[in-house]
Amino acid sequence: MREVIPAPVPGLDLRAEYGHHQSPAIRAGGLVFCSGMVAVDPKTGDREHGTVTSETRRVFENLKLLLRPAGSSLDRLAQVHAMIYDRIEYDVLNRAYRPYVASPPARTVMSVQIEAGFKVMLDVIAAAQDGPTGDFVFLPGMSAAEPGTVAAETRQILTDMARSLEARGSSLAKVVKVNVLIYSMLEYGNMNDAYREFFPLDPPARTVCGAGLIGGPKVQIDCIALA
Repeated sequence: MREVIPAPVPGLDLRAEYGHHQSPAIRAGGLVFCSGMVAVDPKTGDREHGTVTSETRRVFENLKLLLRPAGSSLDRLAQVHAMIYDRIEYDVLNRAYRPYVASPPARTVMSVQIEAGFKVMLDVIAAAQDGPTGDFVFLPGMSAAEPGTVAAETRQILTDMARSLEARGSSLAKVVKVNVLIYSMLEYGNMNDAYREFFPLDPPARTVCGAGLIGGPKVQIDCIALA
């Protein structure tokens, strides 16, 4: 079963606030998959640009709010992707991170481009408090076979992804989490418009960031789906 967890407060619905085509969180197979979270005011959605420390703290406080109605909490984090704008800030991130994770989950820290000039974004998977554990299909990062615009490459990848999932007994409708890498965050809108075509209703949780992609593609996408 795939269940969309709505934003518990208006400011955490980044789809409504900024047009991000993603659900705040998806609960499926005993896990909660959260979209990449940035520092926004949970009541209004206003962006709260600040230091790595202040943004990290705001993100964790927002994750608390999001995980609670999904039947989870920071104590149940299983995996964290921590994205920062500059790797020189790693130690600063670490100091702000520690108070929120008594039993540290598996974690990856990477230096990337984050939308709208934020310094920190956290993407988490947490265990729900109840429900059976499901079977998942994990697809690796996919790039377009034919180079093109960001929109064209996005469409190629998602078309191929649909075929790969169907061959494994799944589908785009069962996708719970998507990670999108694009070569420049200036292309975010072009990617988002093409992406929306493939997930017209109840889109999965999603994280988007800019990164240098090996081999020259403009877009790379991976996903997790229910089997």
